Amino acid sequence: MRRLLRNLVEVLDGVPAVSGDRRRGQSVLELALVTPLLIVLLMGLVEIGWFANNYLILLEVTRVGARFGTVQTGSTSPLFWDNDGSQVPSFLAPALFPPDAVRDQFRTQLRDCSLVANPQNQRLQGFYNLLACVMLRSMDPLRFRGDNGVDDIVISAFALQLIDPNQLPASMRPRLALSMVPGLDPNLPQVLVVGRYPTNANECTVDTDGSGRAWERDPFDYIQDGVRTYIVPTGLPDVEGNRIYLELLGFDPFNAGDPNTFERQKGFSWAGQHAIGATNNRCLGSEWMIADVQRLMNVPGFNLQPDQRSKLPSMGMVLVEMFWQHQLLLRNPVFNPVFTILGDQTTISVWAAFPVPAIEPRIRFN
Repeated sequence: MRRLLRNLVEVLDGVPAVSGDRRRGQSVLELALVTPLLIVLLMGLVEIGWFANNYLILLEVTRVGARFGTVQTGSTSPLFWDNDGSQVPSFLAPALFPPDAVRDQFRTQLRDCSLVANPQNQRLQGFYNLLACVMLRSMDPLRFRGDNGVDDIVISAFALQLIDPNQLPASMRPRLALSMVPGLDPNLPQVLVVGRYPTNANECTVDTDGSGRAWERDPFDYIQDGVRTYIVPTGLPDVEGNRIYLELLGFDPFNAGDPNTFERQKGFSWAGQHAIGATNNRCLGSEWMIADVQRLMNVPGFNLQPDQRSKLPSMGMVLVEMFWQHQLLLRNPVFNPVFTILGDQTTISVWAAFPVPAIEPRIRFN
């Protein structure tokens, strides 16, 4: 026994092996000690590679959809979308939307890519579902699961206008400043969201308790006064023919206190499975708020001079978001460290944005 203990201590102490049978089994013991660590490293490497592969596939899928949106004009532009199809069918989100047999049937057909691809079904061929169907065809070898409570495609379109506050009447500038990017000089030109499409699914006006409130400004009301702001050229009477409307004609059904006008969706949601925010189960769709889009377009991290900022583009933009439930390839909680970190399932969230000339705003300031 003493000899056995001495040999074991020498092996663990790193004493070199010598000839004879005194070190018999040393290699086996070392391999037994190292093998679990090697297995953990190998399984972790496989899982990280699997996750990165799926992430890159989904990122390219969103880019494919957004790029396809850049060439949509005429009847397939966001301006000609049939708003009856904006919301998901009520059976996909029964807690949010009341049943409507006619609209539910239409909305379901809009989400059937075999019907959308049929050239005879022109009413079903709209901007948002065309993009979503292109994305679904581009996912191979991954699969979109519309019944797992996670997978979803959300598509929004934005009208973005470069606005110089100095070109507006002084009375409008304080209200305009409310819509600008915090931290940027409110006297400098900025790109503002002046429209978000679909127009009947562009806000979330219901909080976590189900109470209606306008927690984000109307996308079409960038001079925040609740009406379509206009100016009249000097010397002309204030009549309809002389009014120059600064805000696009949009549709904002929100009316505080009226539960029939609450909006519970932002953007076109394919499966109605993505709730906005970690705790808000009262609205679904896009995670992007108007302020987020404006920060993206105004590049506040760059120290642009006034003449450079005045050259930021007015444009239309499509924003495609995708949420997908990632499952581990090797589900072994004993040897797989990624299992402990991520759990058996996690959500991959990716997005892409591209210009859409069809909805570029044409607001002119004189």
